[in-house]
Amino acid sequence: MTLQEVVARFNTTPFLFAGSGITRRYYGLPDWVGLLTYFAEKVKKDPFAYRFYENKASEAEHTEEKLPLVASYIEKDFNDAWFNNGEGIRSDSEKVHSAVSAGVSPFKAEISEYIASLSTVDPAYEEEVEKLRNIAKDNLSGVITTNYDCFFENIFEGYKTFVGQDELVFSQLQGIAEIYKIHGSVQNPESIVINKADYQKFHDKGKYHAAKVMTIFMEYPIIFIGYSISDSDIQAILSDVVECLPLDKIETLQKRFVFVEYKPDFVGSEITSHSMIIRSKLLEMTKITLSDFSLLYDALSVKKAALPVKLLRRFKDELYTFALTQQPGPTMQVASLEDGRIDENMLALSIGLATTGVYGLARAVNSEQWYRNIILHDSLYSCEQLLEFVYPELAKQNSWKLPVWYYISKSNMKSELAEEKAPHLYTEIVTESTIKRNHSAIGERTAWEVWTQEKDNLMKAIRLLGCMSEEKIDVTQYRSILEAIFTENNNILSSLDSPNRSNLHRMIRIYDFLEYGQKRTR
Repeated sequence: MTLQEVVARFNTTPFLFAGSGITRRYYGLPDWVGLLTYFAEKVKKDPFAYRFYENKASEAEHTEEKLPLVASYIEKDFNDAWFNNGEGIRSDSEKVHSAVSAGVSPFKAEISEYIASLSTVDPAYEEEVEKLRNIAKDNLSGVITTNYDCFFENIFEGYKTFVGQDELVFSQLQGIAEIYKIHGSVQNPESIVINKADYQKFHDKGKYHAAKVMTIFMEYPIIFIGYSISDSDIQAILSDVVECLPLDKIETLQKRFVFVEYKPDFVGSEITSHSMIIRSKLLEMTKITLSDFSLLYDALSVKKAALPVKLLRRFKDELYTFALTQQPGPTMQVASLEDGRIDENMLALSIGLATTGVYGLARAVNSEQWYRNIILHDSLYSCEQLLEFVYPELAKQNSWKLPVWYYISKSNMKSELAEEKAPHLYTEIVTESTIKRNHSAIGERTAWEVWTQEKDNLMKAIRLLGCMSEEKIDVTQYRSILEAIFTENNNILSSLDSPNRSNLHRMIRIYDFLEYGQKRTR
């Protein structure tokens, strides 16, 4: 059997189930032992540091329990050293310091920073990564991964990411153009599953997680890639899934399982079968042995979805929401079957930004678009429309902290609600306590001086610029700063984590008040 024949048997485009071997290959990241070794040696400054912790964890009854226990011991010593400001322990990262201030374990915050700092594609694999990027558009349905890094988010355009078990279990999944990060993400250090307590919590919720994953397993071919065939994570997940299924369903499942085994310097590819015993049940799958992953990506490029997968996901999401709420989403048009434009023998579905009615407009603009429009003035809708149809509901969703003076000043209509809820004092946006708390970091610098000196560390600059006293801000310069931020990335609000997005929101609220509101409130 050839690779092409394996792919030809797929009933639809597959999911990747990806392990650390993927980013060891493309980013040069360490495996779990390598990661723990790096941080153990930071604590003890000893080449045998990891062996010390491994020996300490030797009381673990099962092999798969050892590494989480090793991680727990290293984490305790590392955190103690970090809080005591031990030599060579703390990084200078503002992101790490902010995370620790918010209650995140220094160990997890520094792991996230370390992995992010190494997340650059090895030039030797750029062509292979480009092939993977291309098949993500039409030839894959999604990714399940235990990796913490953002490799897939960075190259899979238009995919929606779910981080951790809670997001996976409690979110409505569409099963297309989605990334499930079941062991957490460097974007949210607290979500990382690495120590004994993390794994205990993960296993305690294993049945709920297995129920979600099983839906994917039953509908899609699954390609395990970047794992050892005996990997404890894979064994545990398959164990939870197999436990929920009768024998006939397991037989259906295994026909869709493909395991990719990397073998250095292997020429071409080899297709064989592989068997394993999971909970006393025999589980068989197809095994592909190769060295060059391009061979697999080329074979997968033949199996193509009818539409780009990011569009299919949008379609499913809009249709699901409409079926659940009977309310069309922001880009969905709904007409009755009696509508003269629809043939009586056909059902027409249209998703896209056509002419949006008043009802749809209230859901056509989200808070990120609202904030961005104050800087870029790129909305499709007039200020009158936005004030009348969008503001009431959107402002309520944002605890009435939505910037609105720009819309009031540019509108020909009067909105008593907007004028009542808009801030009338600078201290309603930036409190005196916030200013005092950040005074030592800002000093006597003006907003422009903070920007010019700190802009290479954008997140720090945004945080400080949102905590300035009013007299240090020249509104013209402040507008130039915001324009520079959005010119560099006009979708920056979508890409930031929650704390940094809140800081940028505050900057825009400051600008909105000083530029458009202050004249009206004096």
